[in-house]
Amino acid sequence: MSSLIKETTELHNGIVIPRIGYRIDKEHPEEIYDHVRTALDAGFRHFDLPADSEAEKQAGKAFHDADVARYELFLSVKLANEDHGYDAALRAVDHSLKRIQTDYADLYLVDWPNPKKFRAKYEDIAKDTWRAVEMMYKNGTAHSIGLANYESRHIEFNLEHSEISPKVNQARIYPGFPFEDNLNCANEHKIQTEAFLPAAFEPIIQSKEIQIFAEKYHATPWQICTRYQLEKGCIALCQCPDVNELKKMENVFGFHIAKEDMLFLDSMKNYGPENINPDNCDF
Repeated sequence: MSSLIKETTELHNGIVIPRIGYRIDKEHPEEIYDHVRTALDAGFRHFDLPADSEAEKQAGKAFHDADVARYELFLSVKLANEDHGYDAALRAVDHSLKRIQTDYADLYLVDWPNPKKFRAKYEDIAKDTWRAVEMMYKNGTAHSIGLANYESRHIEFNLEHSEISPKVNQARIYPGFPFEDNLNCANEHKIQTEAFLPAAFEPIIQSKEIQIFAEKYHATPWQICTRYQLEKGCIALCQCPDVNELKKMENVFGFHIAKEDMLFLDSMKNYGPENINPDNCDF
């Protein structure tokens, strides 16, 4: 059995989730089907889907055509920015599941804490949206529920107004961007962080610092970034499209990064974008 399936962690509601997942990129919808099939062939069973209807359709077709049993898959589904609010969120999850060709999400995430469309009514809309997500959890539409791109202040607000606490928060965490305030807040509340790289990840992967550590640990740059996320206690979401790289990804469970090297990776130059403030960005 591949370590991509065997290596798991348990969320605080008892749901078991693979420690590495494949993050589907919605920016190139024409490639999604092939990328998902490639990841499935490489042994991935944990898939993180974007809040995008075409991506859901293409991923759903890939899962169906691959003839992998549904119980073998762990699928994370997301709520789009335009679908916040109680009724809209419940409609959105039904539409997403139909496009993916499944009856439930293993994990359902609110993708963004404060969309521009609803910013004037943030507190009321955020409460109503989470109430809908709690309903999904209660009726079995979602086996686990959580957040994505929430910063510590948004996590705290969610917890203040929750009947059921989130199990997961997704955050951009990688060498040069440890996002410690976010990670520490999630850890304090027993919320599992899923870490991912930004969409424009090439400068990070190709940076001289990552290359040096790849040589030191006899690993690839992708493996260094993924191992870094695992060392931080995160679930690692990989968006690499290279089949050979994906087939070797389970090698990350064969080594550890030394503490002093982790400190260097924390403080190295950030080759990705600076932090995006969800409360004043243009989306």
